[in-house]
Amino acid sequence: MKKKLKGFTLMEMVVVIAIVSILTGMIVPSMLAYIRRAKVAAAIMDAKTIKTSVEASLMSRFIVNSGSNDDISGAFNKILYLDQNEKKEKRQRELVGAFTNRSWRKYKRHIVDNSPSQIIDTVIAAGLDETFSESWKEGQDINPMVYGSSGTCADYLAKAETNFGLIVVYDSDFSVRMLQIYRKGILVTYINGEYIANTNKNAHFVGTTVWSTIYTDAGNTPAEGLYKVSLSNKQMSNGKEGRWY
Repeated sequence: MKKKLKGFTLMEMVVVIAIVSILTGMIVPSMLAYIRRAKVAAAIMDAKTIKTSVEASLMSRFIVNSGSNDDISGAFNKILYLDQNEKKEKRQRELVGAFTNRSWRKYKRHIVDNSPSQIIDTVIAAGLDETFSESWKEGQDINPMVYGSSGTCADYLAKAETNFGLIVVYDSDFSVRMLQIYRKGILVTYINGEYIANTNKNAHFVGTTVWSTIYTDAGNTPAEGLYKVSLSNKQMSNGKEGRWY
């Protein structure tokens, strides 16, 4: 006599589906959160690598092997405001150097004019070139600093036709003062000795706004004093202030 095969009843199917739905609702959010944390951790690690590469390249060239006669003092020509006095001419300020996508683009196109800024830019770009094996698109000649108030980081990538946005501000002792790198939907900023990750789709570069916004944009509490600091859209040239970007 043939045994009759018994299938699932409707009630059993409903129970199974309910259990699977509950498990999915519990596991999927956890998995997505894990993936997001992993992406943020990888982005922060890249930012750390960039900072280390920039500082090591500059110190190796200009301090450890300081036998060259390059005059690079003129490279520290970007104006960093240290307070927010209503009258800009009365603000305390410091001169720093800066490297951005425009600097990277000149290096990739072998545009060398032997200016102080170009000498340092070449050293930084060469160090980054050795550090990263992936292909970074040079894109259009647009400074990401522009996208501090007039657009988002994503807007910049689309407009500049590139796959990354980079801003590095360094001191005359070749230490990185502030760094921002935007890749794969994550903006990571090195500031005040820590790394701040911003995954908001409306994340934007700091531009000329005060540096405390780096924290507030990411939902964090700003470090003391950073609400006073901002990078100007000006630089010194032959003793006079001129536009930077």
